[in-house]
Amino acid sequence: MTNILAIETSTDNCSVAVSNGEKIYNFHESLPKQHTEKLFEIIHDILEEGELSFKDLDAVAVGIGPGSYTGIRLSCAVSQGIAYANGLKGLAIPSLELLALETHKKTSSELVVSIIEASSDKIYLGESSFSEGNIESKFSLLYKDLFSVKNYPSSTSFVGQGCGHFLDIENELLEEFPKASSLIEITKMKKKFDALQDPETFLPIYLTDEDNWQKLK
Repeated sequence: MTNILAIETSTDNCSVAVSNGEKIYNFHESLPKQHTEKLFEIIHDILEEGELSFKDLDAVAVGIGPGSYTGIRLSCAVSQGIAYANGLKGLAIPSLELLALETHKKTSSELVVSIIEASSDKIYLGESSFSEGNIESKFSLLYKDLFSVKNYPSSTSFVGQGCGHFLDIENELLEEFPKASSLIEITKMKKKFDALQDPETFLPIYLTDEDNWQKLK
């Protein structure tokens, strides 16, 4: 039996899930600028619904951005605190990569581009390539007017609410957000292969105009 708590707050959506064995309990709701106020209450309620306490957990999982500065700082700090207090390991995964993994599962696309809102004139952009069971991801902060769908092959899948700014995008999953329940499924697989991370690795991904962040695995 595996009991996992997962937290994903990189967007306006607050997503928390807990597994009690094979059963998963979810909270997934749009709460703009309310994550700090609501997160602890949501975690308490979802654990209660799953008939679990922190001491019953086997692992913690968290989405680490890029995304909302406050949201990813909060989720990483809370996840680290729970993990340290209970002697747990877990999984930290980039939020845009989580979106890409969810989309690849639905579409089997070899290239998934994830787009979420950064500001009125910028987007967070994730480009994830899938090949032979591996994923290579690159993330950047980009001005909206510098993005062009023509840079990608027609087979590309696009995901995230940021796609709505670009009328020429096809193959889009506009209403998708990173989900804590997906973190649980990935964490179960990692735990099975003894590949969980120490909580000091639960660190937010911050991007500036000059930065990009690349992950290979």
